[in-house]
Amino acid sequence: GERRRSRSRGRRRSRSREREPPTSAAMLQALGATAAEFPAGSLEIEYTITCDLPRVKVSALIGKSGEHIKAVRRITNTQVHFDDAGGGTEMQTMSIKGPLVGTYRAHALMMRRYHEDDLEKNPPPQADVGALQEQLAQLQKQLDMAQRGGGGGGPPKGKGKGKKGR
Repeated sequence: GERRRSRSRGRRRSRSREREPPTSAAMLQALGATAAEFPAGSLEIEYTITCDLPRVKVSALIGKSGEHIKAVRRITNTQVHFDDAGGGTEMQTMSIKGPLVGTYRAHALMMRRYHEDDLEKNPPPQADVGALQEQLAQLQKQLDMAQRGGGGGGPPKGKGKGKKGR
């Protein structure tokens, strides 16, 4: 028998590539729906998740006098601790142990602090409002001159490269 290829396969793939990634809100809603489908009692079983992080970030995650890590432990009812990742690397392994939803919330709280620390150390550049207003005024002047046909800005009009015969 003769084999035929389905053309719809390619179309299906291209449509899936065009889809927008789900929003964080949609992902959180899906996570909640997934958790609701777990067998009774299985969310309360002790789970452990681990994550390797740069050693230089660990002190920010722990917080001054351990405040942040203690708050995360209390809020999520989990155990959070750091160990050497091994192999002499500049990484440490964060382990979070507790009920499933608590472990993921604890991880999210620790990652939020990770990124807050990045922003504190490297804040995004602030716009110089005065300089932007001055630039806007200059552009407005150029636009007004161009609309009136008075210009001075831009190359000379006409064809050619100047006077001939010199």
